Amino acid sequence: MSREYTILIKSVNKIIDAVVSEGVQPEELYRAVDFDPALLDDPDNRIPFSQFVAFYEHGARLTGDDAFGLHMGERVEPELFDILGYVVINCPTFGEAINRLIRYHSIWNDGAFYNLDISGSQARLAYEYIDGLIDARRHDCEMTLSILVSFARRGTGVDWTPHEVSFQHSKPNSITEHQRIFRSQVHFDRPNNELIFDSSLLALPMMKADPGLCVILDRHAQELLSRRPRADGLINQVRQLLGEALNAGDDPRIETISQKLGISVRTLQRKLKEEGTSHQDLLDEMRSDLSKRYLQEPKLAICEVAYLLGFSEPSAFHRAFRRWTGSTPKEFRRG
Repeated sequence: MSREYTILIKSVNKIIDAVVSEGVQPEELYRAVDFDPALLDDPDNRIPFSQFVAFYEHGARLTGDDAFGLHMGERVEPELFDILGYVVINCPTFGEAINRLIRYHSIWNDGAFYNLDISGSQARLAYEYIDGLIDARRHDCEMTLSILVSFARRGTGVDWTPHEVSFQHSKPNSITEHQRIFRSQVHFDRPNNELIFDSSLLALPMMKADPGLCVILDRHAQELLSRRPRADGLINQVRQLLGEALNAGDDPRIETISQKLGISVRTLQRKLKEEGTSHQDLLDEMRSDLSKRYLQEPKLAICEVAYLLGFSEPSAFHRAFRRWTGSTPKEFRRG
């Protein structure tokens, strides 16, 4: 059973303002994304995440700004993200700010999530889309990684530079703005959207941090998170754990996932069944999405893709991929 991923309607205001500032009538944008502006009257409304992503794509087209998402991320202040923004800027360190962002992101947007992986002196902060049906998402993704870098620079007062920046989408005609903003190697057509940087940056203190206020905001954010539908929260947790397991080459079986969640296998199966899904459905969904991304990376052999997805042998991956897409991995790669 598929479900609709949503984002708070407040998120579109910054896009509308940016489009209007370039001389575009907001009605043009509304028509392009099939949006009812009456929804803006209630700030607690949520809209489909896919529609929000379309706002960015059409905003870029209507303004003629091919770096629309990057420029938005460079200008936007964290406070525009409501409680999510306020809680992260009041954390003691950049690392704690990222952890809060990961924990509370679904309050704002449940259609994507962040994953932080630390290995020795290197940290990887990835931005993952849960809804694999959203194909055109370049500008939302570029906005996200741009705002993360801008936020970290302003929040810590340290003019740091990531080692590498990677995007899943193809390389645009010009990457001049990417190079200006990130000031590092920028790669495209990669398996993940991520920033790679020195893990020591996570210990940097946040300049505006207020420990007392952080405690209060943390409590409020936790309360808002608890109000979100519990099953959605569980499904997103399972998706995140599956994504982490597959990215790290760990065990994605239900026994491992239930152990990490602190509940029994039977309880997890029952809760997921109540929402019309299952561990296997979610695993297949995640593997299907990742397989298409990996197969677009020409340097990865098909047997390597099978291994990365946790299949014991390539033949099992071939059967699963045909079931998901109706074609073989080789046929998909040929296009």
